[in-house]
Amino acid sequence: MPDHEVSHGDILRAIGNIEGRLDAILTAMTNNRNDIVEAFRRLNEAEKRIAQGVILAVVASVVMPVVVVMLSPRLEFGPDIPRQHQAS
Repeated sequence: MPDHEVSHGDILRAIGNIEGRLDAILTAMTNNRNDIVEAFRRLNEAEKRIAQGVILAVVASVVMPVVVVMLSPRLEFGPDIPRQHQAS
């Protein structure tokens, strides 16, 4: 078996490579965490807007029939058809 000697410089170079890789991984994880936080912030904002829309739709569905019933006597849809009196 050939005897392979590892120098002090080889060890330091390998440690430097590992440190560089760890720094890159840490940077990637930080960026991913920031992206996730931003995504959840935007999702929260979208959920708030959707809830506001649902509330407005419910209020409109309650108010519209009341308004139509209140205004229906004042609305004219055409000429009245006279009723004929039937003789008994």
